[in-house]
Amino acid sequence: MRLILFQCTYISTPRPEDNFTVDGQSIHWECPAGYFCLGPLNTSISRTSDTNSMVKCPPGFFCPENSAQPVYCCAGYYCSLDANSITLCPEGYVCNIGTVYPTSCNNLAFCPEGSSKANKFLVFVLVIIIAIAIIVLFKIKNVRSKMKIAKYFKLLTEQRMRLERTLDPVKTTFDIEFENLGLILPSGIEIMKGVSGKLTHGRTCAIMGPSGAGKTTFVSLLTGKVKRKSGKIKVNGVNESLEKYRKLVGYVPQEDIMLRELTVRDILVHSALMRLPNDMDRAIKKQKVIEVIEFLELSHVMDSIIGNEEQRGISGGQRKRVNIGMELVAEPSVLFLDEPTSGLDSATALEVCNLLKKIAHSQGMTVVAAIHSPSPRAFNTFDDLLLLGKGGRILYFGPRNKALEYFESLGYCCPCEESPADFMMEVAAGKVNPVDRNDIIITNLFEAWERYHESGKEIFNPAHDIQIDISNEETPRQNYVKLFWAEICLPYIQNIAEYLTDVTLEFFLFLRYTLYFYQSDPIRETPNVFIAFLLLFKRSCLQLYRNRTQFLLDQLLHLVCGMLISLAISDMDYIGKAPKEICEIAPFILLPFCLKPNDLIQHVGTFMAVGVTFSGISAGFSTFGYEKIVYWRDTSAGMCTIPYFMAKIVADIPRLVIASLMFSLAFIIFFSFKTTLIQIYIIILFTYIAAWAMGYFISALVTKEKISLAGAGFALGWGMVFSGVTPSLEKVKSDDIFTYINWLWDVSIYVS
Repeated sequence: MRLILFQCTYISTPRPEDNFTVDGQSIHWECPAGYFCLGPLNTSISRTSDTNSMVKCPPGFFCPENSAQPVYCCAGYYCSLDANSITLCPEGYVCNIGTVYPTSCNNLAFCPEGSSKANKFLVFVLVIIIAIAIIVLFKIKNVRSKMKIAKYFKLLTEQRMRLERTLDPVKTTFDIEFENLGLILPSGIEIMKGVSGKLTHGRTCAIMGPSGAGKTTFVSLLTGKVKRKSGKIKVNGVNESLEKYRKLVGYVPQEDIMLRELTVRDILVHSALMRLPNDMDRAIKKQKVIEVIEFLELSHVMDSIIGNEEQRGISGGQRKRVNIGMELVAEPSVLFLDEPTSGLDSATALEVCNLLKKIAHSQGMTVVAAIHSPSPRAFNTFDDLLLLGKGGRILYFGPRNKALEYFESLGYCCPCEESPADFMMEVAAGKVNPVDRNDIIITNLFEAWERYHESGKEIFNPAHDIQIDISNEETPRQNYVKLFWAEICLPYIQNIAEYLTDVTLEFFLFLRYTLYFYQSDPIRETPNVFIAFLLLFKRSCLQLYRNRTQFLLDQLLHLVCGMLISLAISDMDYIGKAPKEICEIAPFILLPFCLKPNDLIQHVGTFMAVGVTFSGISAGFSTFGYEKIVYWRDTSAGMCTIPYFMAKIVADIPRLVIASLMFSLAFIIFFSFKTTLIQIYIIILFTYIAAWAMGYFISALVTKEKISLAGAGFALGWGMVFSGVTPSLEKVKSDDIFTYINWLWDVSIYVS
């Protein structure tokens, strides 16, 4: 018979008034409080109980007088240890099912009398307070930024009063000679051969040629980014590599590689502070930035963000000038540019080319630009021309205004209606045939240039006839083993060797520029690793400030994720196993469930791990994954890796702490936890740290297009498979299936 006591249902023994009969005989029996009595005489019970059919009720259960079976202490109540009394849960406490000792409510919850779950909607008040505090901090930073903008506008006004839009000449000029430069790939293909010439300071040189002619390769060989296989380089007459002077060499990549969320001034100031000499006063460095901004005619967009596809910023031409300005503020002696007019309209491309001419002539800088199909006016701004053909061989290298004269001497006449640059590109691609002449037979422009260069004459000597096909020489046929080695094995081995070399070099460079192993740089003494760390940390914080809307949306993501996890686990709890006396008479099919407690807390851990791992990995992606190319550009300019890495990690600490707090506050809204909030927060914080590190690791391995997929796999793997729940650790250690991979679970335990 079911009876309700204090809104708590239990099963009573038959009472006389119930008229319960068996074979016409009235059956009823008594049972004292704190015990349950299955029947007046039960043989199964009699073998295990001294009191025959009377069994002591275990703690966590409720057995009022005349109980036939034990029941769990009802939700909203707590029961005495002897299980014979039940009490309504007092105000300020929570009593889940099976409670013996009421659990105190935390400060963020409201618990009226008889509460089985805490009302934690005060958490939203705390979240709102935190959001307001963050917004106030951003507002304070905004006010300070406006004050800083006013200072820079004052400097800009002073610069305009000087009526100058020129930069001071460089302190050190470089004339670069190169002879017989060559490069052979691991596959045996020769992509550059016999390139010789001289780059003079105060002049601009355009490098032209069809696709695959080796324009970028030539620049990489000169700057030391690629190890040359043959030839030599002289700097101001001394046989040495430009890599030694990399702090005095500027390189402007084809793509506008910069942090798009920062402003023009932010980017140029950071570049100046990182790359200008240590002994230069900070105020002079900032003045240098103002001079470059005015020189590049960027003053009206000085405090505009660069922008990207999603957020509108400055125009493409202005972005290209900022790209050049990042190198100009470092006061280089040599400036290399890769396709500076790529993606620009003809008018903007002309502006960029005029700017390069102005830089070279006013500063005495050596300016070299790999350029593709410039307009006639843009082409005329260059002083010299290096024309490369297929296979990286020279077709012409000399004054730009002498190029047509040279090709005309070979029988290649440019039509009046055609652009000289386009005509020479067609000649380089082998699409133009020479005009028939009796005094000259030229079928190989490479050999023609070599003979012309060796003769040292101003015009081609027609007495020398050369008859060699212009087509590329075919490489010898290789067998499959050699091809497999050259195409697959050797590149991987070289990449690994280069990686280990770079890591070792970076480590020793770090030691060299630290306090204990300090050595000055004879070329230019730039900020040491500690100052570099502070500058990079400041830039990382500035990124966070510029992306403040995204930062708030990220915190909302963590909050919603925690709330969904909390809702999913709201009814999960631990309920102790039933008394063995009940299990002894339970049906066999229910026996396994009877003998084990109803433990759903382990699933709470799994849900929490998966939720935190998903959120943490997705947040950790953005730290390094979306600015790899910016890192590569900075390191090529001399930036150390370790200060950059440490600065990004330290700048991520506020994001990590606030994200874990948002998740923790949302996590407890629907879930009735029995520990303190600080303990839950610490667990979630350390899980976030591990997940954030996974995000760093994944973003370094895969491209940004594949980051989300890789992150989902990591989250499921670490949150579920390696959590010890599915499969269980017991099964992993005992099952033969996991014999050879069970060490993965050991690693997971130690790492976590």
